[in-house]
Amino acid sequence: MKIALLQEFLDNLRNYINSKSQEGKNVFIYEKNPNPHKLFEKVNIKVELDKHKEIILQEETKLELGGINKKSFSLVYPFSHLDFIKYIKNGRITLIGLESKDISDLSTDFGMIILIGVKNITDKNWESLKQFNLISNGIEGFLIRTIPRKFWCRISENIKTNFTFEFLGNAIFYLYKQRFKDLIESMEIFFINSYPNLIDEIIKITSKINASLNEKWLKKIEEWKKRIDCEYDWGCEICPYQEDCYEIKQVLVEREKIEK
Repeated sequence: MKIALLQEFLDNLRNYINSKSQEGKNVFIYEKNPNPHKLFEKVNIKVELDKHKEIILQEETKLELGGINKKSFSLVYPFSHLDFIKYIKNGRITLIGLESKDISDLSTDFGMIILIGVKNITDKNWESLKQFNLISNGIEGFLIRTIPRKFWCRISENIKTNFTFEFLGNAIFYLYKQRFKDLIESMEIFFINSYPNLIDEIIKITSKINASLNEKWLKKIEEWKKRIDCEYDWGCEICPYQEDCYEIKQVLVEREKIEK
């Protein structure tokens, strides 16, 4: 990705957020907690890699972020840390909208942007960094689901009382660092809820960078799904057969090397 493209995206995003804050929209800024375990204990929500693979049914859901009948989007941007370091506010969590305790409806419009600076981008770690299983399977009482053009999170009634977006951002920081360890150099997160018009505008702001990032990979994914006769409608990031699929891919790659 070109540096100018990311710079333009972030400048437009930050300027838009500042303008909406001046108009009276709710904007909260949080910083990464230096002691995440203490925060997790305070809110009494467990966070641990691959320890919370749970299904949250509709009747168990206290709050749904995004969903079929709400506006939603999710954008994860891994990038080369050295190229973009000066444009990222490392450890910053920005919430545009309401904190969880102030959302009275059972569901709300929702968007999430995760920027991830890494030491070295490869095909394998680029794809791994964009997967949501890491988050969904690592937070107690929290579930992420995606289908084409829709994204949503379910928060169970067991954790809703103490759940905050400050907690969610810190949990995401923690889980990524646990999974990828020294590969992760910097991260910044944006959450948007409750303002459907703002979500529409931010989707427009992200469209150019999103197209640039996805152009290369969408073609690869489509070619790959054709090769293995994949007919599932859900996104690769939440596919339960993801690990098996990756192993098959590795076998095919090795076979292609032998045949050359």
